[in-house]
Amino acid sequence: MIKKGILGVILCSMLLPITGCWDAIELNRRAVVAGIGIDEMPGKERYLVSFQIIIADEISGKAGRGATPVSIYSARGRSVMEAVRRLSRKVPRLVSTAHTRVVVISEELAREGISDIVDFLDRDSDIRLTAKIYIVKKGIMAKDVTSALSPIGKITAYALAQKAEMTAGEYGANYSVEVDDVIRGMLVPNGGPTINGIEMQPDETDEARRKSNLEKADSVGLITVSNMAVFKGDQLKDWLNEEESQGLVWIKNKLKNTSIIINPDGDGDITLDVRRNKTSTKVKFKDAEHPVIQFNVTAQLSVREMDSKIDLRDPQALHGLEGQVNEEIIRKMKSAVKKAQSLNSDIFGFGEAIKRQNPKAWTQLEGKWADMFPRLEIEYHVDSIVRNSQMRDRSFKYNMKEK
Repeated sequence: MIKKGILGVILCSMLLPITGCWDAIELNRRAVVAGIGIDEMPGKERYLVSFQIIIADEISGKAGRGATPVSIYSARGRSVMEAVRRLSRKVPRLVSTAHTRVVVISEELAREGISDIVDFLDRDSDIRLTAKIYIVKKGIMAKDVTSALSPIGKITAYALAQKAEMTAGEYGANYSVEVDDVIRGMLVPNGGPTINGIEMQPDETDEARRKSNLEKADSVGLITVSNMAVFKGDQLKDWLNEEESQGLVWIKNKLKNTSIIINPDGDGDITLDVRRNKTSTKVKFKDAEHPVIQFNVTAQLSVREMDSKIDLRDPQALHGLEGQVNEEIIRKMKSAVKKAQSLNSDIFGFGEAIKRQNPKAWTQLEGKWADMFPRLEIEYHVDSIVRNSQMRDRSFKYNMKEK
């Protein structure tokens, strides 16, 4: 009898893992969100939340009606969550945010502060912390971005996420910024996150949302990844220019590829690609009250284009190129540091570097860090080497010089 009782308990416990998906909702009852746009509006209901929802029938191409592949639904609320709940009055399906790839925030709202938005994104059990965040420049609404159609890639939000990844790997003035990165940046002492900007032509927003625009070879209203936005805490303070953005990427050791143009002796431009690189940050102390940040950069380059008659077979000539490349990299890094110090925002995490390397010293500096950061001493050490010149060394222009 006891054995039968034990057997019964074992059998019942074996049934627990196979209870099934008791709370499952079929796909045809879900509205899958690809991107979220958040704008600031006047009045108590200050948040305008726009969802870019995928129309599955138009993506599959089987039962489509020839409509756009995405549809935009918007609602206002005193909080982001209230606006999301109000969308149920417009959307006939359960809104599912598990596949959200991008969150776009208007510049006007970012200047007021994004802590409420980030808290919602962090707290929501569906939205992933790997979703990418963008700030759309003044004059364009986040709703305009989510409404625009992309000629490459049917789902605009996914195409926008891929643009950031692509330009980060090719040009070196941006890097992917996710929800988790923003949270970490907001927690930096006297610092803040840096977030990718995006822009459109204001007079092209209406045309960009029309399907007829995709039938043109030169579609208007293209969404362009712009320079980085600088925050202090949760508030947008200013924008970096392109050179400062590149300097930021160098300092944060997030550079994958980029091009550097130099003009040796005014003899024509030479374009080099950075193929491999590494930036390390160290802290040294003149004394307990005066830390010095030291950057050590190594870079390997390849000559890709020449408008010069320089002889690349000459070791001295190559050494001269490397020296100019070093100066160009330092100039870009200095421009980024200068801008951050002028805004008094430690976007580089210098304070955290000091804390990691010398926790005892940081306990004395932490209370004065806001006053010290704008005057912080920085040292730059760059070591570049030209590894190759692709399919040829001397340009054909070298032979023209001899004649």
